[in-house]
Amino acid sequence: MPQQEENAPLFVEDFFRAKWREIMAAMTRRFGSARFGEIENAVQDAMERALATWPVAGVPDNPGGWLYMVACNRVLDGLKAETRGREKAPSVKQVLYPDDEAVPVWFGPLEDDVLQLIFVCCHPRMNARESVTITLRYVCGLGCGEIAALMLSTEQAVLKRLNRTKAKVRDHPAPFEPPGKAEQKERLTRVLQIVYLLFSAGYSATLGERLVQQELCREAQRLVDLLLASHVADDGRVWALGALIAFQTSRLPARVDAGGSLLRLNEQDRALWDREQIARGMVCLAQSMSGTGRSRYHLEAAIAACHAAAVSFEKTDWRRILAFYDDLLELAPSPIVEMNRAVAVMMVDGVDAGLFILTALRDNRKLRTNGLFYSLLADFHRRAGDMTKASEFYDLALTQSPNASLQRFLTDQMLACSVE
Repeated sequence: MPQQEENAPLFVEDFFRAKWREIMAAMTRRFGSARFGEIENAVQDAMERALATWPVAGVPDNPGGWLYMVACNRVLDGLKAETRGREKAPSVKQVLYPDDEAVPVWFGPLEDDVLQLIFVCCHPRMNARESVTITLRYVCGLGCGEIAALMLSTEQAVLKRLNRTKAKVRDHPAPFEPPGKAEQKERLTRVLQIVYLLFSAGYSATLGERLVQQELCREAQRLVDLLLASHVADDGRVWALGALIAFQTSRLPARVDAGGSLLRLNEQDRALWDREQIARGMVCLAQSMSGTGRSRYHLEAAIAACHAAAVSFEKTDWRRILAFYDDLLELAPSPIVEMNRAVAVMMVDGVDAGLFILTALRDNRKLRTNGLFYSLLADFHRRAGDMTKASEFYDLALTQSPNASLQRFLTDQMLACSVE
């Protein structure tokens, strides 16, 4: 019983995360994407009412249905006032597809409400950053701080972008026409990015108590499974992303210790790695090579495959990993890729070579609030024997890492520097 009480807040968090997506998708199908703001407020209000009333009155038999009903009633009340007592809200067809011929034909697994809404949010009328931001917030239920960390931005910038995008959707709600082949490829690029970022948010949580948010990882894998079972699976990027998620999922059981603190790759018990997920990843990676084109997902999956295939940390093929990072840096340059490549450089050419790369990145404004970057700087200085600088950067990493699990890890590392 004590263990159940201890885990109760985490269960509640996972439950509301999942229901947020389901209810947002269902209500957008019913009321239309032009009412994103109203729907968000209604769902938030329903969840706040649930937190206030359920502990007293008890959890209803169908808690998801209760939340949906309460949220819908709030939107309907607004619509009635807005339309002078009209009882029925406009359907998604009326709002988004006023022309019968414009109603999209969704194939098989793409009929899933959440996935369908992600495709709608990736309409080319919005730019890529707008699509990704509004989807992560309103469909996936991530907070502005989480989105900012994923997109190497600031919470204020994310909030401003959300407000601009909501206004754009509200003022120009129709027609959201079904994508043709060229537009479908454009939307798929954004859809894959969203699924990738959703998994990243679960794999390394930036906020809260836990390092890993399993529920977000499971949802990302569910979405990629739907894509793999659909007509868009002829795109090799879908299989490559499926491989990457499978490889990363395989490590989840070994990423934290019994107290929930981070375990680095060399500290993980590889016997805990999920062999079925690794096998799935290998199959998906092989299948991705028969698809069209190559992408960052192919290269990141190949890097993850190298780790999965190594029987130990010491047997890892770091030269091959470094070659993949070189290709990735050329194909999709970013400060995160450079930062991760520095680790491979260190393992191949020594700590000084890796430290040279990280030091050069200190002027990159996108990394100024990245706790992992400062943690790596600290680790490299510690390996080089400079405990003073290592402690300084661990302290800086602590200020930029609100996640409780990461804070425990960084505190332990900083204390270790003082006794070495």
